[in-house]
Order: sequence, then C-alpha cells, then structure tokens
Amino acid sequence: MPTLDIPITLLDPDGGWINTPVHVSELDELPVLLHFFSVKQRGGDEDIDAVKRLIAEFAPRGLKVISVDVTHSAKELRDTNAVEAFARRHGLYHPIAVDDGSMARAYDVADTPAWLVFDADAGRLRHHFSGRNASRHVRQVLERFVQAGAAAPSPAL
Repeated sequence: MPTLDIPITLLDPDGGWINTPVHVSELDELPVLLHFFSVKQRGGDEDIDAVKRLIAEFAPRGLKVISVDVTHSAKELRDTNAVEAFARRHGLYHPIAVDDGSMARAYDVADTPAWLVFDADAGRLRHHFSGRNASRHVRQVLERFVQAGAAAPSPAL
C-alpha cells in the first residue's frame, strides 16, 4: 500500500498521450482520479464501463479523470496505435497517458486495474484501490468528496 501523502506531480509519460495531454498546472484545486489499466487486461470491459460512468457522473461536478495505460513492451511504448484503437473502440475521449511503467512504479501500482483518488485541496493521494470490483469503492469515495464540496473548485471571493 503506498503512502497516502504522494502529490500528483508525475504526469510526464514517456509514451505520450492519447486524446488530450494534461499538465499538472491544469489540476490545481481539482480532485483527480487516476485509472491505471492495460489494453491487454482480460475482462477489462467492466472497468472501462465504470470509468465512463464515473466521468459522466462526476466530471460535470469538477472531477478530472485521467487513465494510464501501463504498457508491457518497448514496442507498445513506441507505437500507441493499439491504445488509440482501444480508446476509440470503447468511446474513451478523456486523457489517457501511455506509461512506460514509471508512473505505475511512482504510485506503487502493481496490478491493473488500479484507481487513485487525489484531493482538490493539496493534490495529495487520498485513496488507492485495485482489483476488478474496486470501482464500487471509488464511486463511494467520490460521492463523499462531492458531498463534502471537494469535487468542485472553491469559488473566488
């Protein structure tokens, strides 16, 4: 289990980005969900559907969702066509980082799928879930964040 005091600063994947790149400065005062997955993950459709549901429910309320494909070979890292095709086939239009493994190591992600929830106030890792049914726990945590007002940026005074 990783320490829960890790900042969300490691968003420079060697493999690049699918859809829109994200810079850490864009995440200030926003809660963030990092979803680690692999295009080669068996039974991953359920998790991809969960990502889409979480985006539909929580993105309008301020949540930033970023998926991270953990590649398994240098060839995959050089050729992102498989990740792009996967994203299109599944209707994924949010940012997807193609990771060489460095992001997964930094956040202590040993298995996919994994879900990391960062708070809006300090951009710190607050929850780390993994496994096939973890999306249910993620949703519960996000609902608490929203109810607590953490899923929307504070209005300027």
